[in-house]
Amino acid sequence: MSAQPVVRLVSAVVVALALLLGVYVATTGATVAAAPARPPTTTAATAEPQPARWAPVDRAGPAFSVPQDLLDASLTCTPAVDGASVDPVLLLSGTGADPDEAFDWGVEPVLATQDIPTCVSVAPDHNNADIAVRGEYVAHAVRSIAERSGRKVAVVGHSQGGVVIRWALRFWPDLRPLVSDVVALGPPTEGAAPPAAACTGTCSAARWQQRAGSEFLAALNSGLRTFPGIDYTVVTSATDAVVTPTPAASALPVGEPGGGTVVNVAVQDLCPGRPVDHVALGTSDAVALALVLDALQNPGPADVARAGTQGCRRINARGITRAELADGTRRLDVAGNRPTTPLPAEPALPCYTRPTGC
Repeated sequence: MSAQPVVRLVSAVVVALALLLGVYVATTGATVAAAPARPPTTTAATAEPQPARWAPVDRAGPAFSVPQDLLDASLTCTPAVDGASVDPVLLLSGTGADPDEAFDWGVEPVLATQDIPTCVSVAPDHNNADIAVRGEYVAHAVRSIAERSGRKVAVVGHSQGGVVIRWALRFWPDLRPLVSDVVALGPPTEGAAPPAAACTGTCSAARWQQRAGSEFLAALNSGLRTFPGIDYTVVTSATDAVVTPTPAASALPVGEPGGGTVVNVAVQDLCPGRPVDHVALGTSDAVALALVLDALQNPGPADVARAGTQGCRRINARGITRAELADGTRRLDVAGNRPTTPLPAEPALPCYTRPTGC
């Protein structure tokens, strides 16, 4: 038999079967189930869950390695902190500068005119040493101030100061209910990009840790970056040449699931084109300090509309004279040129940052 008659015969059989099936379905109301779909095939291997690199955010904080007498000696407060009527402010200075060099000629007097009590915490080597160790000083300060005042503590940190408070909150969970506000001025949240953070062979511990991509920053930014019940205000300047790129290097996430309330604001949002360098941003600028006061004196983070643009007409905050500004800037320049203890690489992180703890 030729192939053509065979094809015709097979086709006729198929058509006949289809007709019979159609008649059956029509007369009985039966349904014909579709063949089950095949699961999609893939050649990719199933991804294995990655082990956690960092400690869980709710694990109890470690004991301090710094002796208690050094912690006690590191904290100085104005008398009004005891039994304060408003949240006292802990001032944290940046890398290379002790708090008196950074704040006693500008920020402290400005807060004093508003009857806001303040404290300062002094860490080893002018904040050039290991920031994780400085975190112990800050954790101790928050606990002590909260106990003395009977109130929550607001924290204002410039540059590294805005990072170290987040380290303390990340790894000592008991501090979180004790803090009302974190106001960070030019903090290296994501690290500083070269050339500002360039290390030619050696750097101080703190500078290694504040470089973009450091292990310190990876641990700091793990889990949650912000915590519920705390208002975060991050103030930046488009002309900051130290913590770059701005504002991305400083910003905190807005609306982080399970996190705090966050506002990221640049001084240029209030005063377009205003030149403010990294030092002035955290020590004297009228607009930056107006945002600080707005955050401290109102519920929630700073509000641009509420802070207003009055400061745009001034260079330094009201209450800081030109002579004080010149002398304070000179002192900070001297502080920034102090010799530091150089390290060939970033220091190892403490064991409490790891999933297994110490």
